[in-house]
Amino acid sequence: MNLYNYINSFSLFGSKGGYNPGLQRIKKLLDYLGNPEQNLNVIHLAGTNGKGSTAAFIENIYRQAGYKTALYTSPHFYHFNERIKVNGKAASSYLLNDLIKELKQAVKKLKKEGLGEASFFEVVTALAFLYFKFHQPDIVILETGLGGRLDATNVIKNPLLSIITTIDIEHSSLLGNSLSEIAFEKAGIIKENSQILTGVKSQSALDVIEKIAGEKSAKLIKLQQKYDNIESSGGLKENYLSFNSSNKKIKYELSLLGIHQAQNAALAHLAVDILKSSFPVKKKDIIKGLSTVIWPGRMQKISEKPLIILDGAHNPAAIKNLSHSLKISSVEFKNINLIFSALKDKDIFKMLSYFQRFKPDIKLFLAENNSFRSFSLASLERTAKSLDYNYQLFPSLSAAAQAAVKKSDNDDLILAAGSFNTVFESGITLMTKTF
Repeated sequence: MNLYNYINSFSLFGSKGGYNPGLQRIKKLLDYLGNPEQNLNVIHLAGTNGKGSTAAFIENIYRQAGYKTALYTSPHFYHFNERIKVNGKAASSYLLNDLIKELKQAVKKLKKEGLGEASFFEVVTALAFLYFKFHQPDIVILETGLGGRLDATNVIKNPLLSIITTIDIEHSSLLGNSLSEIAFEKAGIIKENSQILTGVKSQSALDVIEKIAGEKSAKLIKLQQKYDNIESSGGLKENYLSFNSSNKKIKYELSLLGIHQAQNAALAHLAVDILKSSFPVKKKDIIKGLSTVIWPGRMQKISEKPLIILDGAHNPAAIKNLSHSLKISSVEFKNINLIFSALKDKDIFKMLSYFQRFKPDIKLFLAENNSFRSFSLASLERTAKSLDYNYQLFPSLSAAAQAAVKKSDNDDLILAAGSFNTVFESGITLMTKTF
């Protein structure tokens, strides 16, 4: 069994056994492996949206400053190895194959002890720690998978800094039905006598974060109290971050598009400022770090005429940011051809509602994605019909993408959104643009 067959033999999120909350299994698994997660300098991120982009900004700033960096994120876009990076490079399959031999033995021991089968995410997290131990990076940027309190990454004991980006309603059946309940799960990454940075704006969520930080004697730093008037051009051609700090106007060019990237970049900027005594960076490193990040599938522009955007916006909050960025953009487009598919644990009615502002100039190209968690075509159709959209159904996202291109003029926008599966599957076709 090769590396990828082995990893994919474990239960994925959304399948039976794919989410088995608790830290007992991952702790025991890491014990068997000699605790590779220890002695790493970690920045730990949780949040409903923005944690991946914030992590990417932070990693790139430190890499530009000459530090050896490690980055752990999910999901991957093109290839599994993207989840585990050192110095911006996806993990070596050769080394992963070597490390998986050790991991297999630990997984067998875990099962023999009656702790059950490890999940996909637990196995991959353990593999990431083994990979980072081998490479000995100066700093590790670690993104949670789901929640925080019971997430496999939360075995980290003494992070340099914990970051909670945003709190919104998602995965309600697992994390809670209110912002305060979800905040409780995310704030589970806060450790005793640590530093916690947050961009959360909801007062009910902040109240929970403040309470937990107080109980753990952690220093809470709020983005909005440090930086005033955080703004972005939100453009589809160029983007920038500007904010006021100590009565001084600061502005940076951003390589990532979308109005929401201003907060993510601001969090990254403040994070490196908080840690500057231990990990100093120069302004030129920040400038280059924020302006050269490559983060596929996040407001990714792959064509100008017609304008084609791939965005993995996968929940209502992310779709809201996407639709707002399109609305305020200085780029003129006549029609929007939206290729859409989503996962069945999402509120697709609310997601699609945010595009109603573009009627009557929007048409939906609907298809199921390849995930076992995909919304059925019938469900997508019912939702589109209830919102009175002009729509068309397709047997695959590739077919939907081909149709969208054929029906688009140079002054139209082709947009793929709804999940990373949607963006990847349709993006392969859209990147060719010739059929």
